[in-house]
Amino acid sequence: MDRADATGFGVAAAGHLALFVALSLGFATARLPVPKNDPIEVELVDEVGLASTAPAPSAEAPAPLLAAEEGPPMPAPAIPAPPQVLPVRAPKPAARAAPPKPSPPPARPEPAANPPQTRSTGRLSGLLTGVSERESDRSSATPPAAAAGPAVEASLQAEVRRQLKPHWKSPSGADAELLRTELSIWLARDGSITRVEVIRTTGQTPSNRPQVKLHQEQALRAVRLAAPFNLPDKFYDAWKYLSPIGFDRKLSR
Repeated sequence: MDRADATGFGVAAAGHLALFVALSLGFATARLPVPKNDPIEVELVDEVGLASTAPAPSAEAPAPLLAAEEGPPMPAPAIPAPPQVLPVRAPKPAARAAPPKPSPPPARPEPAANPPQTRSTGRLSGLLTGVSERESDRSSATPPAAAAGPAVEASLQAEVRRQLKPHWKSPSGADAELLRTELSIWLARDGSITRVEVIRTTGQTPSNRPQVKLHQEQALRAVRLAAPFNLPDKFYDAWKYLSPIGFDRKLSR
């Protein structure tokens, strides 16, 4: 340590010592304040008063509280009664119907005491007794219709078209050859028409649409002109209803 440092250290130590001495002297000279106590007077008395010095309670009733008018008391909520459980009765067994009594068997005719004895002679006499030689009136006046197969039905369709062809005239115009009208025809046994209906008209275009009504009318007219049709009576069940019957440009050729 050099001389300058030693001098600084000595000055610092002297300063701290002087500060410690000054603080010690300040605490020594300071005095704490002494609390002041006021004297209390105490008087010793032999007799004690019997009268109460407390205020007398008021005899008046307390004033009522200011509140809204009291309404009627709220009724107590009704308690629902428990559901009544009805006893379940068991269904009575259905009475069984008495079985029908068996009908007595029919009485058999008693055999004759002395049945006549017949002997075959080998002749046919007597077998036709009671048979009238006149024809029965129950015989039908019309012969029974014969069953028609596919070949017969095709032949009947071709015959109907053959009888319609002379009376059919197809309308002319733009795209008129594309139209085809189909009819349903009901015929009586004598070939007359009982009913005829238009089923449909196909091949319609914007060009021939105005001619559709005329095409249907021409088809109905051809059917009416061709009646009565000449068809075999024995196949009446096969041609009494004809459907469909087509009318187009091919039929008029």
